[in-house]
Amino acid sequence: RKALEQIGSVIRNPEIAKLGPALLAAVAQPAQHTKPTLEALLTTKFVNSVDAPSLALIMPVIIRGLRDRSTDGKKKASKIVGSMCHLVTDPKDLLPYVPQMLPEIQNVLIDPIPEARATAAKAIGALVAGIGS
Repeated sequence: RKALEQIGSVIRNPEIAKLGPALLAAVAQPAQHTKPTLEALLTTKFVNSVDAPSLALIMPVIIRGLRDRSTDGKKKASKIVGSMCHLVTDPKDLLPYVPQMLPEIQNVLIDPIPEARATAAKAIGALVAGIGS
């Protein structure tokens, strides 16, 4: 928990800094806090770029959302991935998360709900565009 708080202290993105306590709670107690934190991320209007420390705090929550049993959680997490890829200034910051994130998004592509599949497809497109390959 202390390490997470140290990561939170170096975040330069003001929107993520504002969500810091919710993100820390979601990482520390994922079963209780992942869904509300995904919702908070979705409703936040980002105007600043997302840096590496911000990704370090966001990605565990997103990956947990992609693994959620509910289609709603998967859809929200996929939507955040798609949006986030446009906000990352340095594509290298995303690369460490791709091996964990991509298989989870691919699993959402076979979800029985068409809207979840469409959101996952858009997320993969944004991810590929975001990392440049």
